[in-house]
Amino acid sequence: MLNIVVAYDGSDTAKRALDRAAELAKDGATVTVVSAVHVHPPAGRSAGPIDQGEVSERRQELAEAEALLGEKGIKPELVEGHGDPGEVIVDQAKESGADLIVVGTRGLNVAERMLLGSVSTKVLHDAPCDVLVVR
Repeated sequence: MLNIVVAYDGSDTAKRALDRAAELAKDGATVTVVSAVHVHPPAGRSAGPIDQGEVSERRQELAEAEALLGEKGIKPELVEGHGDPGEVIVDQAKESGADLIVVGTRGLNVAERMLLGSVSTKVLHDAPCDVLVVR
């Protein structure tokens, strides 16, 4: 049985990634949907603050992903992560023994990737399994 981890942030490319994961899961694969709340850098010795508005957004996105997959007869596991999204996705894939990670790409240009980083690039470099990047 295939174990698929799919990254979801509500964007159009994330919706396409979710659709692709659903297509691949038709034969009984398990699907875990991961959405990560970015944790800001720490101030002093304490952990960085978490934006509660972002927490709410991620929970809404997970509910949306659950509904979209539910329409296709798939009951996903939902994971609300905290931290760098790329790291959260890779950590979940390791923890769940994923066979495949499905992630969308925003199509950042070179300068944007250098400044912002790319979740899909981080996942590609650190994933413990195959990665499908959906455009």
